[in-house]
Amino acid sequence: MGGSTEREAPAGDATPAAILRTSSLTPDALVVTVPGIGPTTANRLADVSVTSVFELAAFFPRRYRALRELEAPDESAIGELVRMQGEVRSVSMQWLPGRRSMVTVTFACADSSTFQAAFFNQPWLKKSYTAGQHRTLEGTLLKKGKRFVISAAKVLPQGAVADGEVQLRYPEVEGISSPRLQKWIAHVLDELDWNLVTLPALPSGLEEMSLSPRELLLAMHRPKNVEQHEQARRHFAIREAIKLFEAVERARRARAQRPAATFAVDPEMAERILARVPFELTAAQDAAVQTLWLKLAGPGAMGVLLQGDVGTGKTAVAIAAGLAVCRKDGMVAFLAPTELLAEQHYTTVSGWLKGSGVEVALCTASHRRKLPRKGPRIVFGTHALIAGDVEMPGLGLVVVDEQHRFGVNQRMKLVNKGENPHVLVMTATPIPRTQALVSFGDLDVVTLAARPPGREAVRAFHLPTEKWARAMRSIARAVKREGRVFVVCPAVGQEGEKGGVVRVHEALQKKFRCALVHGRIKQSERQRALALFREGIVDVLVGTTVLEVGVDVPEATLIVVVGADRFGIATLHQLRGRVGRGRRRGMALLCGPRTERVAAICATTDGFELAERDLALRGSGELLGTQQSGFQELLALDPVEDLDVLRRVREAVRNQDPQ
Repeated sequence: MGGSTEREAPAGDATPAAILRTSSLTPDALVVTVPGIGPTTANRLADVSVTSVFELAAFFPRRYRALRELEAPDESAIGELVRMQGEVRSVSMQWLPGRRSMVTVTFACADSSTFQAAFFNQPWLKKSYTAGQHRTLEGTLLKKGKRFVISAAKVLPQGAVADGEVQLRYPEVEGISSPRLQKWIAHVLDELDWNLVTLPALPSGLEEMSLSPRELLLAMHRPKNVEQHEQARRHFAIREAIKLFEAVERARRARAQRPAATFAVDPEMAERILARVPFELTAAQDAAVQTLWLKLAGPGAMGVLLQGDVGTGKTAVAIAAGLAVCRKDGMVAFLAPTELLAEQHYTTVSGWLKGSGVEVALCTASHRRKLPRKGPRIVFGTHALIAGDVEMPGLGLVVVDEQHRFGVNQRMKLVNKGENPHVLVMTATPIPRTQALVSFGDLDVVTLAARPPGREAVRAFHLPTEKWARAMRSIARAVKREGRVFVVCPAVGQEGEKGGVVRVHEALQKKFRCALVHGRIKQSERQRALALFREGIVDVLVGTTVLEVGVDVPEATLIVVVGADRFGIATLHQLRGRVGRGRRRGMALLCGPRTERVAAICATTDGFELAERDLALRGSGELLGTQQSGFQELLALDPVEDLDVLRRVREAVRNQDPQ
């Protein structure tokens, strides 16, 4: 029953320029020419990239819903979103426990029938609605006894135009109420000199409708129905996608045109490189390696996103590519998100390349040794590689592992240490297709879909908190069968926090041989605990998400996640990838409430499917707010729903002649 409305702030920051406006507005006029918008408000609008009158007209609603327009309450519309006009008949206010308030306004329709709307914790509204005032409301029509009620009522600004069967919701602008914003947009639509409004022509194949700019903008702000609004929204979605992909295409072409060192691989060298990988590559790995070798041969600098599900063997592919660079005494910088992962890569690859003449080095906060300056070399490291005092002469290839852990600027700092080196970006967390198109649209995507032979997908099972005893029995069973067990907790919890890793470790070590790892203990202690676990001196490793990546123990067969509801889909999928990496099949137990994320992990082992499911659960708003995602300024384009638009526009933009 509770609804909301917004207090309309006084238009006190209006300037003389706003008062002495002309009878019509030009598209490029500053927003201060709109009555009620002064310097303070103009600055707030500028924060959302609105500085001109046309940009205000193009500040589109983010969401829309179909509604029924009623002259009076109707039993057939109960439960539906409706719009009704009414005259204020009475206003009452009552105080609720906890200093909360409820203002109830009763409205009368033209046929004398009445309906009510309630507003919580907005006591000032008692004075805002005076008897005889006419207002328009939108909300869900309910019936409480014999009374009709508008639930979650949205009260339109006085004088606002609302005659279509659509409810619009505009993005929030800090310091500006929605009614004021909509009032200014309405004024612009009425006063804009439409003869001066033009829109750039769309690329061939993308034209969908032949409406004028005025018709398109009115359909966005004053649609008669959902279909009309959706047509216009799709038109402007195409325009926003064009802007995105033109920037992406400029970056891709610029990289391809810059001169870069080339590293061709002949059949003899290919055989020698693959002999250094201590297992036979899968068909998918071999195809990926061949693709990377072809791109390393030039002429432009390679830019590739290598994505694959957990356990598909991306590291071996990256090393095979790196050895092509080392063949010409080049340097490979391999950026990892954690010291644990960098050290594991260093240890593993050192064994592969022993006696090859390729020097393998490590550069982390704990191992800041001087790097080799000459000869073929591969350097594994963390953020320490990016430090200004770390020099990388002969840098030919940059490999960024777990790209989602690094920003674009961090990647570029490492790239800029060389003269246009080749770039290989890897992610073990498959990313949504929409984000791949834009965030990594300047990169060529290479996908590893198949797991190595014998490595089966790890099934996950939900376990309610009250059935923790089952988890204990599963741990005991795995240990008895000489398997190793990971137990992962969402927090350190040193003060005895429920679900904290310290408390869980204290409980488990009474029954099992345990070791403890988390971010607050020294790196040397973490390494020692991991070594004890690898060697089988301890059977259970209890830790936080420092275990998410970088721990490869083939004997591990079970992972128990405490408080699984507190983790995201990508993290849960990564965690289960820590087990089942040897000859025996792995299993994951997800303990805690059964959330939609937990259910998704239990339903499928396909990381690509989970990436799409994750985005669907979080919604496009999450993607729109992701820093450096490329989606921040979109209003018409929905990167989740408009995948077909993104694909069509990318193809059209790529086929355009370079400007």
